[in-house]
Amino acid sequence: MTNLNRLGTIYRRESDDTFGVRVTQDHGNNVGIAHGGFLATIADCVLGHVIVRRSGLAVVTVQLSVEYLNAVREGDWLEARVQIDKPGKRLIHAACLLEVAGRLVLKANGVFAVIGQAAPPAPSFDG
Repeated sequence: MTNLNRLGTIYRRESDDTFGVRVTQDHGNNVGIAHGGFLATIADCVLGHVIVRRSGLAVVTVQLSVEYLNAVREGDWLEARVQIDKPGKRLIHAACLLEVAGRLVLKANGVFAVIGQAAPPAPSFDG
């Protein structure tokens, strides 16, 4: 991924497409917790990445709804998992869950438009 260097390294476990990132001070807001925009960006990036990997199609986000369920703090290990709910020819619907130590902190639902075939995947997913 490009232009997302401030997110830090995003790790991926290949066996189940679980992604993880350590939350740092750079990700915080002025009340001492992870910024909602950071969390939404992680969800959006992971959703898109998984859809591209599994489908071989290039996609762009056309709709993203986010539910913030619990606070995320500096030092937390944040994990993201994706479920593709409805793969279509023109639109793909998917959900992403973010968790910290098994506690659900965010749920995102997205709709992605198919814009063509994807380029070959990069060997790593490094924000």
